[in-house]
Amino acid sequence: MQRQTTTFASFCAALAVAVISLASCATSSSPGAGQSSPGQPTSAPPPATSQPVSPTTSPVAPIACTDGWRTGSVTVTRQVAVPPVPVARSVRTGSHPDCKFDRLAIDISGPVPGYSVSFAQKVTADASGKTITMPGTSYLVIRLSPAAAHTTAGQLTLPTGVQAVNDPMLRAWTTSGDFEGVLHIALGLAGGSKYRVGEAGGRIYVDVAW
Repeated sequence: MQRQTTTFASFCAALAVAVISLASCATSSSPGAGQSSPGQPTSAPPPATSQPVSPTTSPVAPIACTDGWRTGSVTVTRQVAVPPVPVARSVRTGSHPDCKFDRLAIDISGPVPGYSVSFAQKVTADASGKTITMPGTSYLVIRLSPAAAHTTAGQLTLPTGVQAVNDPMLRAWTTSGDFEGVLHIALGLAGGSKYRVGEAGGRIYVDVAW
């Protein structure tokens, strides 16, 4: 009787251990949705993408084909405080076959100076008076004052010598004078007789008609 009681007690103890182990397994669960397992990185949301922004462009003023042409000289006078003297930083050329003219534009650093434009029978170097040989059968001379084609340190801002241009009317240009605050730029033309001059955005331009 005593042996049966001992055996039954041992069975009950073993059963209790099994029940406790089963309860422990039931309370241990896998990570649910939105939880991260230890050691596993949490995925970050994808970075926000920005839509490309279209660059803003300024409207280009239309080029008049028939307005403002002249054959005589023109002079524009301005009172410009110096120093510093306005500097011609660059000269650019381009042809407009739709309107049948070629353009030379002078980019100015500082206030736009006074200027005059006129035809000449030949091109001469300022100060020396020597004739400058350049392509063309007629010549247009632009005189800017006060203006220079060099910096205060003496560095040239425009190329020296005759600059060839392969446009229908404009065949060449050159700096024919840069002396005591007066700048001369001469144009060699293929027989043209009509031009116009204007200003736009810190530059002086001269158009020569075909």
